[in-house]
Amino acid sequence: MDLPVPSTDGTCHEFGGAPIYEKRFKKVGPFRFPGLAAVSDDSGAYHIDFSGSPVYEERYAWVGDYADDCAAVRTIGGEYYHINEQGKRIGHNKYLFADEFSEGAAVIYRKNYGATHITTGGEMVYGDWYLDARSFKNGEALVRDEAGWLVIDKAGNELRRADPPKDEYPITGNIRYAGKENPIPAILKTTEWDAAIVLIRHAEREPFIKGEPGSMKKLTPRGESVAECFGRELCGRPVRAYASPMIRCMRTAELILEGAGVNSGTEASELLGEPGAYIFDDELTRGFYVQNPTKTVTLEYIHEGVLPGHYKIREGTQRLFNFLKETAVPNGISVCVTHDVFLVAFVSTLTGYDFTDDWTGFLDGCILFRRKETWYLWWRGKETKV
Repeated sequence: MDLPVPSTDGTCHEFGGAPIYEKRFKKVGPFRFPGLAAVSDDSGAYHIDFSGSPVYEERYAWVGDYADDCAAVRTIGGEYYHINEQGKRIGHNKYLFADEFSEGAAVIYRKNYGATHITTGGEMVYGDWYLDARSFKNGEALVRDEAGWLVIDKAGNELRRADPPKDEYPITGNIRYAGKENPIPAILKTTEWDAAIVLIRHAEREPFIKGEPGSMKKLTPRGESVAECFGRELCGRPVRAYASPMIRCMRTAELILEGAGVNSGTEASELLGEPGAYIFDDELTRGFYVQNPTKTVTLEYIHEGVLPGHYKIREGTQRLFNFLKETAVPNGISVCVTHDVFLVAFVSTLTGYDFTDDWTGFLDGCILFRRKETWYLWWRGKETKV
């Protein structure tokens, strides 16, 4: 289908040589699917539809063209993020730089982390950070590590070393985040306790993509390997496993048991997910999370204490706490695999920890220790009596 094109003077769009609306702008970009174009005027930069009307009220210092139904924008304060076709921000994070989407992935640079690629759902494509990165083309992308530039595929596998790219970005990276070894097994071995319960997020899964259901996402090969390794580190103590019924959680628990050399099966619990200890109306909350970024919604829940379809956050935390205590094994470890939303709500309610700039990673978790009749919560190197 032929689309209107920018006029010769760049102030409007024309079709068949005639303007398609009356308004004039300082600058206009091309129309891109789903029929939106970047423009700027005295109020700032934004996107319009075929009638010349703004798609949303927000104004930016700069907006990019739409690709894969997403567009990069830069705020007046110089921060970048992506928006969808309704103008709503994708994901929770703001970036030092964000490129447009190419082949379903976009380059982003994040403070204290470096460069990587994210999906249209705002999630990392392959789970690694680099010093620099460039867009995917034909399933391959250039990235830079400490040894120089290399080519990776969408699974993050290194294909070959390469020459530096010719195109320049407005940013050059000097930080590359490298994940630390999971501290939980070591803490379990070096701490005295009568019973220990590990509440942990599932291992690395396939990334969410805008418009696709997330309930059937499976673990990545790396996620499976790391989960089994985590289990091996727990050897020497009796281990039981409980998990949210979702595939990625059940599989994580199964691999942890395999790694620990335990033959007993994993017990599924709806208090860990589907719907979870915090939710009383699963249908209402499912739609709510689809329409809003998970991190934003969860942080609102923590701050306000209430959310549609949810128990009051302290009531939900008590429900989860009661369940966890019931799984306790004398001189043993109970591993309870859940989702980031519930882990964050649980830890923040009991410790006051601020997750705004420190969201939980895969296989990230807390530990409940029982010493005699008293419970303590370990999180990020600190213990809190609960």
